[in-house]
Amino acid sequence: MTKKTPKYRKKPGKSLEVRESATADAPAVVNVRAARDGLSRLLDQAAQGNEVIITSDGRPKAKLVPVDSPRRAFKVDWDLLASMPLRESAPSADELIRKNRDERD
Repeated sequence: MTKKTPKYRKKPGKSLEVRESATADAPAVVNVRAARDGLSRLLDQAAQGNEVIITSDGRPKAKLVPVDSPRRAFKVDWDLLASMPLRESAPSADELIRKNRDERD
């Protein structure tokens, strides 16, 4: 009985480590083989709040995210809104919605 050789061998000098991104908010990207080899480490990263993208053939296939990921609060730029002039001739939201609904019928 002959020993099966793996279809894909790790090339010498090539690392299958997670590619760290330049910014802290960007998710780490790892291929399927590296994810399979280091799943525990990736799960720990996700539990710490980091997103991990798993790719296959260079295309994103899955994303590991923490279960209780905190949502980012929407930040309103009140200074920008205050600096924008009101348009008196523009229709109100009620008028736009009513017009849109009437056009559907």
